[in-house]
Amino acid sequence: MSKPQIFLLHYAGGDRYAFRPLIKKLSPYFEVENPELPGRGDRMVEDFVINTQQAKADLSTQIRQNRKRNVPYIIYGHSMGAILGIEICKMMEELNDPPLHFIATGYPGPGIKDSPPLGDLPTSEFFDKVNEKGGISDEVMKSQELLDFFEPILRADFKLIENKDNTIFKDKVTTPIYAMMGEDESYSSQIDNWENYTDGDCQYEILKGGHFFINQNFDYLAETIKNLMNKGR
Repeated sequence: MSKPQIFLLHYAGGDRYAFRPLIKKLSPYFEVENPELPGRGDRMVEDFVINTQQAKADLSTQIRQNRKRNVPYIIYGHSMGAILGIEICKMMEELNDPPLHFIATGYPGPGIKDSPPLGDLPTSEFFDKVNEKGGISDEVMKSQELLDFFEPILRADFKLIENKDNTIFKDKVTTPIYAMMGEDESYSSQIDNWENYTDGDCQYEILKGGHFFINQNFDYLAETIKNLMNKGR
């Protein structure tokens, strides 16, 4: 019997390898698909996308191309991946191929976050703000070569999230939603906002940690994903 599929949507600055520990834990149970946006990883030579409309169109095309319609699937996204993921769920529903579940981490749902833009900050201030989120390793922060490599990718992703041409998702999906955030994250107290964006079941929980709480919780996240698939089939 074919394995179910899971599509992992990476965070700002990430690529198709961003969830290596999670991929390893899920691979025995899922066919793991990890689409990536242009300008990084295997798509380094391509131009960056500039807004969420372009980003969701790009990712949804990859999902459609890799979907096996005879098996159920889940969409998972962290931070930027969650921002785009809810819209991609809606697009897949309209194609009569909805995911079994949408799992969102590091994001309280549409219409909540109102953070100052980061994309155009001077380099030192930009990395200070990004580092506060906890997504950059000490190895990268200590290497000017690595900072120079990641800076254009990170800036492009923050600019696409912050683009004034973006449309805020104001619709509802029928897909059930499971949301998780770190207790130290801004807006984590408003995680119940996700209830406003689905007509299906909505569950959420707060775990210890900050924006990248997932890095200390890959075992738990993988177990949660497996349980949701088993319950939904």
